Amino acid sequence: MERRDFVKTSAIIGAASALPRFSFAQVKGSDRIKVGLIGCGGRGTGATCNMIEADQNVKIVAMADLFADKIPGSKKKIQDFLNKNFPEKAKDIFDSDKVKTFTGWDCCDALLKEDVDLVIEATPPVFRTPHFAKIVEAGKHAFLEKPACVDITQAREIMDLSKKATQKGMCIVTGNQRRYSGTYQDAIKRVQDGEIGDILSAQCYWNGAYYVGGYKGFENLGFDSTEYQIRKWGAFIWTSGDQIVEQHVHNLDVIMWALGDKRFPVEVRAWGGRSADAELPSPQYGDRFSHCVVDYDFGDGLRLMSSCSQERKTSGEVGERIIGTKGIFTTSGGCRFVDAKGKVLYMNKENFPNAYVAEHKFLLDAIRAGRRVNKLDELIGSNLIAIAGRMSAFSGKKFKYGWMLAKSKESLAPKEWKFEKRAVSVPVPGEYELV
Repeated sequence: MERRDFVKTSAIIGAASALPRFSFAQVKGSDRIKVGLIGCGGRGTGATCNMIEADQNVKIVAMADLFADKIPGSKKKIQDFLNKNFPEKAKDIFDSDKVKTFTGWDCCDALLKEDVDLVIEATPPVFRTPHFAKIVEAGKHAFLEKPACVDITQAREIMDLSKKATQKGMCIVTGNQRRYSGTYQDAIKRVQDGEIGDILSAQCYWNGAYYVGGYKGFENLGFDSTEYQIRKWGAFIWTSGDQIVEQHVHNLDVIMWALGDKRFPVEVRAWGGRSADAELPSPQYGDRFSHCVVDYDFGDGLRLMSSCSQERKTSGEVGERIIGTKGIFTTSGGCRFVDAKGKVLYMNKENFPNAYVAEHKFLLDAIRAGRRVNKLDELIGSNLIAIAGRMSAFSGKKFKYGWMLAKSKESLAPKEWKFEKRAVSVPVPGEYELV
């Protein structure tokens, strides 16, 4: 599938009630797009470098983070990246001394008051939805890291926000970067065109031989401190949504993509728990599960078996597998189609651009060309089935997916954003209540 075709099929066309600044007819190819970064950790810093690699006609004008100590390191990494890769353009793209910086609970609000055209939002996942609400209100284009939300309450809110963003003519691209991989695009297009026949079943997995959030530091804050938990956000449920929502959503997204993003489970049943690894005790290393398996029943005989884990000293594997009547799509060893005996039927060996860079190029190209693209709904769909899997694993209960959409009141985010004490306890299947 050629890039121009992918762009054409991905664009969302609609009437804009209020055009964002630096949009459509206002765009000139020589104009620099002014970028603001919210969330100066590793992913936010990395996304900024990816954006610069995609298009050097940008200027980083503002940076924001809850914690002031995050900003100097982020600045240095961006500057080092520029000095190494684009030394002659570095000063025009990022002037460390002149970039405006904001910290504290209102840092997002302060950054959005600046003259920025595009926002990179890469904070811990629990902040994504409330920050996006402010981004939509400000009418800025946005790159949002995954996941889009951590619970069903936020999911309902961000679905409404996505509609408002489309009405305003905002361009939104999200960090499910496999969708911008030329290899994946070609293979998924072939799956959807029937090259492996009718889809019978699918599996996807992100099993790692490590534990995210296992690094030490900040113990003096107390493990029940929200500051500690935000700094170690990958280890806590309320900040990350758990591994299945924060990380495994990538693999679930590939399956949803292959199914056309319009087919959802009928019923969900999961199993999971927390390892008794003595070197990773709770609450110091969080309250989330370390392993989870979900059986998604899509009806009409189609089932998806999903597996994710972060267990040290175990065998790791990351990938997707779709079984059809004519062949099997697998990403083990590269995107390819094989028969029942493992014989390769198809494999694209073309050298495609880095997907982490391609997603930003797609966004910036759309803004410059006046294409109104909003890719958020695709991520929300995958995000929702990840949330359903987590809820089933925590409770140990099987339930209808429609029940979660219509009736669940689960909410993980605090009612007020402030530093306070928050109790930590690992969910126990059979005792954890579905709400």
